[in-house]
Amino acid sequence: MMIISDGKWVKDYYDENELHFYRKRKSIFKKKTKFQEVELLELPAIGEVLIIDEELQSAKMDEHIYHETLVHPAMISNENPKKVLILGGGEGATLREVLKYQSVELAVMVDIDAELVEFFHQNMPHWHLGAFDDPRTVLALIDGKEYLKNTSHLFDVIIIDLTSGFTERMQEEFEPILNLYSKEFYALCKSKLAPDGIVAVQAFELTPLDWSEHAVLYRTLSSAFSRVTSYSTFIPSFYTNWGFLIASDHIENSELSPEEVEHRILERGLTNKLRSFSGQNFLGMKSMPKDLQSNLRRPGTVIEDNKPIKVYPKEDNQ
Repeated sequence: MMIISDGKWVKDYYDENELHFYRKRKSIFKKKTKFQEVELLELPAIGEVLIIDEELQSAKMDEHIYHETLVHPAMISNENPKKVLILGGGEGATLREVLKYQSVELAVMVDIDAELVEFFHQNMPHWHLGAFDDPRTVLALIDGKEYLKNTSHLFDVIIIDLTSGFTERMQEEFEPILNLYSKEFYALCKSKLAPDGIVAVQAFELTPLDWSEHAVLYRTLSSAFSRVTSYSTFIPSFYTNWGFLIASDHIENSELSPEEVEHRILERGLTNKLRSFSGQNFLGMKSMPKDLQSNLRRPGTVIEDNKPIKVYPKEDNQ
């Protein structure tokens, strides 16, 4: 959690035992909507920073690492992505990455906070780079689960870019956000995939010390899909390795060689459009130490609709 101070410093609470201070140069804009509060700050250490509900979401200096890592493994793994669904991704950077593919004919971005999306559209063009105005873009400003239940589209790629974590806030009480991480929700996503479709999920911190949230999503996603791949990359502004998941029943995502990934990047005209992602880069993202691999494959919590979660930060490592 990042606490916005009134003075010259902001405090980023990593957890109850760790705190980072950033000097604040200025607040660029601040907005409170029906659903959340957003502020764009300029911090000399890491540049422009997007804060939503007092949590750091993106920094201009490295948001390309996060968004390329979320989007391109799934898009590259699909043979010919034409229809793409994005759940979340309000500032438009995930949409921006999807639209780099000339094969894409339809990119639907679903976000419940219409006021915030419009605010990003008008105030952050240097982040979304016109993605909201692309003729292939369709905005659906409703609840993501509602959209999935009612759409007749079948998507080649579904990208889930939700911002909220859960285990640090969970006790024994159910919170509605869990229904967007449940096995029923992932089964609903699966029902809206085209043949050879693939789902990508931002999946929280992933290190040998902090892996429990990611493991819960790995297990839950595995209840709906036969092939689930974990990978991670270091995000400097997050001060940690961040985890992601891709899942499908039809594509051996983890088996694409670096050479095949590079071939597809070249074939799809992406070589000069990517700053971070590459075939060798993706190979490294999937390489994990033995203890972390073991922890991710242990039995444990699976999220179900309308039920509290039983896992806590840092599951028992014994």
